[in-house]
Amino acid sequence: MPLSLQFLEDVWVRRSFSAAGHTLLVYDYLLTFTEEFIYIWKAPWTVMKIMFLLSRYGNLIGQTTIRLEEAGLLAHDSQKFCRGFSIFSTCFTLVSVESIHILVLLRAWAIWGTRRRVTNIFAWSYVGCIVVLMVSSVYGLYTGNIHFQFLEVAQVCVATGPNYVWLIYFGSFILDAVTFVLTMRSLRIYSREFQQLYPSSLLHVLFRDAILFFIASTFSNALTVISWTAFRTNPTYFLAKGFATPLLSVAGQRLVLNLRGLQTRSYETHDLSREVDRQLQAFAAGCSPGMDNVEELEGVRE
Repeated sequence: MPLSLQFLEDVWVRRSFSAAGHTLLVYDYLLTFTEEFIYIWKAPWTVMKIMFLLSRYGNLIGQTTIRLEEAGLLAHDSQKFCRGFSIFSTCFTLVSVESIHILVLLRAWAIWGTRRRVTNIFAWSYVGCIVVLMVSSVYGLYTGNIHFQFLEVAQVCVATGPNYVWLIYFGSFILDAVTFVLTMRSLRIYSREFQQLYPSSLLHVLFRDAILFFIASTFSNALTVISWTAFRTNPTYFLAKGFATPLLSVAGQRLVLNLRGLQTRSYETHDLSREVDRQLQAFAAGCSPGMDNVEELEGVRE
């Protein structure tokens, strides 16, 4: 098939969106490094802390590698390299996308205080989703006779997207929707219990970030399905990896950092005293009928 102008335009679109996604990821990293230092690096070493750092810096390394390939600096007209890069980028994208969901899930439910069993069920559901998607994708890449088109001209690994793998993403859609509902519920419960301690502006930011994360997650899944169906034989099928994945990472990391800030926020003594007094007054008001009955009984005894 001869090289067409449309192919070159699609490669340009793919490169542009990959550059935009990587730039957004790096820019957000610089903006949130102070919060990362306060809420993550100063905190004790836990599984959550290790997972967050692996996700954050793994995304930076992985997306930088993708950006270098998209800039035409790594392929060097090598079909072998492109096969390896396809496997790497597929596995990296799947792990990146699902791991950020696990982080949000664990952090939101740590605040809510739900049962560990329920949390484990959803966390392992995401792990199972990662395994199934990775096995299906890698199997399709290994067994398929993949030839990367016009590699000597484009210097970018362009091949046909995997077939039927997009069907598995419907499971991810369901998990994302459930995670969003439970995250919003945990924030709603938390805002009711501690509305006197936490400023409404902070809670509004958390609600905003949770909604943005769900939108980014839905957009990522939708773009993946569309790319691997409508644009499966087109260079733009790579948009899910090069643009949607860093967008989702930014939204997820911001939500995790803000949730972490909610839990570690410090208060003055008079703020805590005021909240305790408020809760005692509410408790006394709720128990006042019972107290009246006790006083009546004491009067009868006298």
